[in-house]
Amino acid sequence: MNQLTKMSRNKSFVVYIFVSILISSCTNLKVIEHSASQKPSWVYGIEKNYLIGEGTGSNYNEAKYNALQMVKEKIVSSVAQSISFEQNIKVNEIRYKKAIEFLEEYTSKTTSKTGNRSYLQGISLSKVTDYYWEKQRVNRVEKVFYYIKYPFVESDIQVLIKEWERQEEQLSQRLDTLKLNKNGHNTVESIIAEIEELQYLSGFFVDQRKATADISIKNLESKLNAIQVIPEIDSLGYYQYYLMLGEDSIKTIQKPKVNSNCAKIQEIKANNQYGCIKYEYDNCLVDDDNYLNISYLFEEWKLNHIVNFDISLKKISIENKNDISFSSVNKRFFKKDHTVKCHFTITSKSPIPFTINRIELVPQLCKRNCNQDYNFKNYPLIIIENVNKHFSGKGNHSFEVYVDISKSSSKQWASRNGLSTKISGKIYYSSSKSNESKIHEFSDLEYFTNW
Repeated sequence: MNQLTKMSRNKSFVVYIFVSILISSCTNLKVIEHSASQKPSWVYGIEKNYLIGEGTGSNYNEAKYNALQMVKEKIVSSVAQSISFEQNIKVNEIRYKKAIEFLEEYTSKTTSKTGNRSYLQGISLSKVTDYYWEKQRVNRVEKVFYYIKYPFVESDIQVLIKEWERQEEQLSQRLDTLKLNKNGHNTVESIIAEIEELQYLSGFFVDQRKATADISIKNLESKLNAIQVIPEIDSLGYYQYYLMLGEDSIKTIQKPKVNSNCAKIQEIKANNQYGCIKYEYDNCLVDDDNYLNISYLFEEWKLNHIVNFDISLKKISIENKNDISFSSVNKRFFKKDHTVKCHFTITSKSPIPFTINRIELVPQLCKRNCNQDYNFKNYPLIIIENVNKHFSGKGNHSFEVYVDISKSSSKQWASRNGLSTKISGKIYYSSSKSNESKIHEFSDLEYFTNW
């Protein structure tokens, strides 16, 4: 019994608090200005052949604008419902949403995809038959309430329905035109524009026509992806090409972007379906995979084309990755100095003829713990002048040269005196066709001696 009494008291307390807040709010609300001494009855209800719009705002203009917007929203809603239910299809809800989007686009005074202007642009305050406004203050905050009485009859709804049907018929005809590909595509931009138009149609329709639009979009996207860069002139320093779609050339007003791993782009020309690129390759190396990257970057589509170029036809490049052997010409008769024959095998990466002019060698010998570099001892530099060996063509080239080495020094770095050997050095060489000269440095190769 006591428990029921407590619950009853709690309920009474809650009701009391609620009523107190309500009374307090009403007490704080005050109408400080109004357009008429009494609020019209139409403000509260629905009148035949009229729409009532209500808007609020911090000032008169804002409140008046919002009231007119409410009228537009009511018109849109009523017309969209008629469109949805009159069509008698299973996708009434989706169709209703599409109608809302269509009509709201009209009310915002924009131009649709087909260029039709909005019937609802005619909605304005000049057609308002009556209005009422008042300014209220609540807790020191002022707000304007604006009401308008706007004429809108059944015939107005029918006009908008016909506008919708005309729009739908035009878009359906346009879809048929695009589906049959009556318009040829000789530019990238025309394909992209048609895709955008079909995307709009796909969003507009909710029946089989939507699937038709989607299929057409995929076909056009396949066309874009089939566009290729076909070279016309491909010489070192200059590249000219055409954009091709199947067996036909295709144009674009966009200028391509071109970059490279090493080349300096000097000039890019683009003239509709063809382009040409001039570039310098002085900073490119024969050892690298050198390339140009040609890019067309549209928002809806991207084309990247790699052009590889080989500078070995213009530049010399060699490397030495083979061990070196030394043999004494007559090791039985070591004098103060003795002649040593050195055997090399080098690799040329370029077909250009070249000449080896000079070789420098530094032998190193290790006698223990040879897994540590500091245990290798460097021996005096060996310089071989006037090598004058000529070679031509890519691939391996073997040769032998002779050099006089002091007897005491050569015995110290003989390969049999240590556990491991290393040799580093430089090869000076030059092009037989130009003034190009280079130095190839090598290290950590093994060497062998026969003494």
